[in-house]
Amino acid sequence: MAKLFLILLAAVVISCNNPLKNKNNSDENTQTVNKVIEPENLKLFEVPAELREISGISFLDNDIVLAIQDEKGILYQYDIKNEKILHEFEFGEPDDYEDVVRVDKDVYIVMSNGTIIQVKNFLSEKPQVTKFKTALTKDNDIEGLGYEPQKKRLLLAAKADGMDKDENTKEIYGFSLATMTLDSTPAYSIRLNEIESYFKGDALEESSKKFLKALGNRNINKVFRPSAVTVEPKTNKILVLSSINNLIAVLTPDGKISEIIQFEGKDYKQPEGLAFSDNGSLFVSNEAGKNGKGNIIELKYAN
Repeated sequence: MAKLFLILLAAVVISCNNPLKNKNNSDENTQTVNKVIEPENLKLFEVPAELREISGISFLDNDIVLAIQDEKGILYQYDIKNEKILHEFEFGEPDDYEDVVRVDKDVYIVMSNGTIIQVKNFLSEKPQVTKFKTALTKDNDIEGLGYEPQKKRLLLAAKADGMDKDENTKEIYGFSLATMTLDSTPAYSIRLNEIESYFKGDALEESSKKFLKALGNRNINKVFRPSAVTVEPKTNKILVLSSINNLIAVLTPDGKISEIIQFEGKDYKQPEGLAFSDNGSLFVSNEAGKNGKGNIIELKYAN
């Protein structure tokens, strides 16, 4: 009963705080800026019931989204402007599929256990499906998949600990498309204390700490848990989405955090997908959660 009271109390504390405030990081040694994307005047596209649990998106062009949902092995082509599913391709049995990315004529899908599925020539009449098992496991909880064209590799973002079990970082691994193998050394590491430092004294950090302490967990590594990753086409910056606290960490090509983007609003129910369209617009997809419909939202993002 006492523990339940603490959890409820922590929830009240969090709900009473609004961590989404515009502020520049005042640390003289960093150029990092925090931005807030407000809910007004954003373009929202609801998705049909088939995509209620939409877990990953990529773009075929400016209007057609390639999407998956986390329970069915189906690749959807969805016209967001006309709100219509154009095509479905079954690539696997029901399982835990987390993200999708297009690379030219091929599509790649990642499972939570780190397995990569290649759908070769996905627009052809008979696409070829191949699985690639990696050293990652279910314990790493892989949720993000992106493509880094300069290095011709996929990026796999771990929501839980990386292979080194370091609780102080969140790891992103590279999968070479030349050798179709995973590099066990992280391509990028996000240090959680850096994420924290941008919110010193803010409601985000204080509320998260109080909540986790109420649960008997003094480790605040759940403040930032990657659920998607994408690469900005013009600058090659890496954007890492956290479904917890609605954050996007923007990394420079050499792996340094240059910006933290926060977004708020009731329509961000469970942000799980992140992708750029061909014209450079940034979109985030949301699973429906307990109630309502899933959606895709265009964010106001300027590189």
